[in-house]
Amino acid sequence: MLAVVAIALSALASLLDGVDWTDIRDTLTRIGGVRLLLAAGITATSYGVLTGYDVIALRVIGRRVAYPRAALASFTSYVFSHNFGFALLTGGTARWRIYRPAGLTIGEVGHVMVLTGLTFWSGVLLLLGIGLVASPDRLAIAGLAMSYPVHAAIGAVSLALLGLVLILLHRRGGRMIVAFGRSIPVPRTRQALIQMMLASIDLVLAALVLVVLLPGASLALLPGLLLGYLVAITTGLITHAPGGVGVFEAVMLASLPEIDRATLFAALLAYRMVYFLIPLAIGMVLFALHEVDLRARVRSA
Repeated sequence: MLAVVAIALSALASLLDGVDWTDIRDTLTRIGGVRLLLAAGITATSYGVLTGYDVIALRVIGRRVAYPRAALASFTSYVFSHNFGFALLTGGTARWRIYRPAGLTIGEVGHVMVLTGLTFWSGVLLLLGIGLVASPDRLAIAGLAMSYPVHAAIGAVSLALLGLVLILLHRRGGRMIVAFGRSIPVPRTRQALIQMMLASIDLVLAALVLVVLLPGASLALLPGLLLGYLVAITTGLITHAPGGVGVFEAVMLASLPEIDRATLFAALLAYRMVYFLIPLAIGMVLFALHEVDLRARVRSA
């Protein structure tokens, strides 16, 4: 992970070579309070949609948990894993601490994590598939140029994979499958479709935050930016770089060469503050309050 971060920061420095930091500062000033407030509102909506990941996962495993608890577990888990990396350790710990008082076993929490992870990747595959097939022009994603037949074929494979999964769920959804000696619940087709919808909406909203933070940008930029965003955010997750630092910014700059680099990098700095750091601060406060309340309940019991 440290090696990847070092390489990413080196690539980022190369991409920013020749960029005037005065231009970056000026762009940050031009973003303005209205755009920041709008971006914050979209961010809140995105995280609100994201809590649905846990709600559906809990229904799949047959556990009823009050929405405030599920929302707290989902929100804190994701802001911790988004910013610190190593989702199994950081996000998993948060979910376990919050769900344990509700009676969930560690195995059930593990099932929730697997299902929410599959929810995220289903949204990524769906949006990537549609974007790669629908885009008629030659694409350059993360610096890799692809002709239409190539990226359309990749998109078609992604959509076909999702279609195959839905067919299998139609046949076996709602049952248990045995893997590694454990019985694992499988979502029904309707639940899987809801998972894809939630993930797709969440990812589009997350990318829309960045569009809002780009001075002078319009919604027409969203489709192209979304493809680069999907590659950047998933690359950051795969490398486990804390918050995808360096990796996310480098991939975005390489994917969107048509946008002025100073303007885009300034928007990325604002995005990291609005979408990553402020939610992290809120999540840490909420998690601390939960721990204080849990300790008080244990002492009074």
